[in-house]
Amino acid sequence: MKLPILLKSLQPEEYKDFEKFLQSPFFKASEQYLKYFRHLCKQFPSLDLGKAELQSAYKQCFGQQSLTDSKLYNLLSGLSRQIELYLVVRQVMTPEGDNGGYIYHQLLVESLGKRNLGAYFRSEAQALMEEIEDLQVKGSEDYYALNKLNHAIYYNPDTPKYAEHPPYLQLALEHLDLYYFVSKLRYAAEMKARERILNVQYEIPLLEALLAHTAAPVLQEAHPLLAVYHRLVRLYLEGVDEPGFRDLMQVYTDKRQFLPKTDHTLLMRHLINCGIALNTRNVAIEAELLSLYKLAIETDTLLDGKRLTDSSFINIVYLAGFCREFDWAKAFIIQFSPYLEDSKRQPSMDLVKAILYYNEGRLDEAQESLSSAIFQIPNYEILGRTLLIKIIFDRYINFGEDYEFLSAQIKAFERYVQIKQFTADKKESYLNWIKFLRKMQVVKFEMVNVPASKKEALRKKLEQLQPIVSKKWLEEKIEAL
Repeated sequence: MKLPILLKSLQPEEYKDFEKFLQSPFFKASEQYLKYFRHLCKQFPSLDLGKAELQSAYKQCFGQQSLTDSKLYNLLSGLSRQIELYLVVRQVMTPEGDNGGYIYHQLLVESLGKRNLGAYFRSEAQALMEEIEDLQVKGSEDYYALNKLNHAIYYNPDTPKYAEHPPYLQLALEHLDLYYFVSKLRYAAEMKARERILNVQYEIPLLEALLAHTAAPVLQEAHPLLAVYHRLVRLYLEGVDEPGFRDLMQVYTDKRQFLPKTDHTLLMRHLINCGIALNTRNVAIEAELLSLYKLAIETDTLLDGKRLTDSSFINIVYLAGFCREFDWAKAFIIQFSPYLEDSKRQPSMDLVKAILYYNEGRLDEAQESLSSAIFQIPNYEILGRTLLIKIIFDRYINFGEDYEFLSAQIKAFERYVQIKQFTADKKESYLNWIKFLRKMQVVKFEMVNVPASKKEALRKKLEQLQPIVSKKWLEEKIEAL
């Protein structure tokens, strides 16, 4: 049933508007729809509706005797249709989004053109073109709208075809090219990102020619959105590295005010994913990554449809803990944990609290926060296991405690990694980490007070060991031996 879904899409402040809509004769006014809608909102304010609730509401509105499957179906489908129409009309009359401000004007011009309304059509089309041209922030849809306007004016019967000015055809072509350039680069960036995630290979026709053409400084200067996507695709093609990431982040920061909100969000996610990839290779960009997440919060682009993925939630708190911003992290947990998926909310909160306690040096509280629920979720299990080993290792080197427990956990973790279906690189990274950790444990056990020369030797071995996770943490622990 789509009615409950559509009803929940309405915001409380839209209820009165929708009631007016239901009373409009132009959209098939129906007292039946209005009465049923008001009853549902009053009796079930959360709009959590199943078949039983919908049937009960029908009986209370129209009587027990009148209820039949067909009547209920007709009512539900009819009211659903009214909500769909309302959403479309609202989008036109009170538009939202990057190019939403001129949807009404755009549809009016299109209608005037089809009716060949001469000077009226031309003046409205010209006014709309000027409105879009004056936009400080232009997205790909704005270029496409300008293309369509120039196209519509040129092919209108009242436009003389023997004159070159205004050059409608040339302008239509230029804006079509800009729409193509930005759209193609946006798609290419997404496909290159998916290649890294899904281990697939996409062939993108004409991409090199497109990159060569859009590399022109004059073109990039005039069109900031094009410039950022060009830089992003180049970074993916040439390999994500620290200089390329920092360069892209600088360009993005400089041009962010000129980017549509939709692309602002997409580009930020690309940047964050590139930063995470570098971070897993032990590149020290934690502060930059945290600043990107903070920017997403400030610009109201962190949530995706009022949802936050558990991986982003955990990563943000981890970065804040690493950067020693504990108060900020705790406030973030309170503010954003309600947006997590219900089944993962508590395990996610347990895990991030353990991470924060560990970074604060509160080892007992960190271990107590590692609830059993964490180890029942595959993506959390490896995080929970590594954190537990870090907690026990710190106890051992700081207080000389839990040597046998540490040995058992190292051995169990090694078996765990070996039997899991990780990628070869991930498996090797964790196995190298656990082997080096075992080496440090043995050194500490045999020497007790580890001399500077031995620490230096360990640092040199660690420097040569690739790939490996938590390299910076291992460097810190060498110093603490």
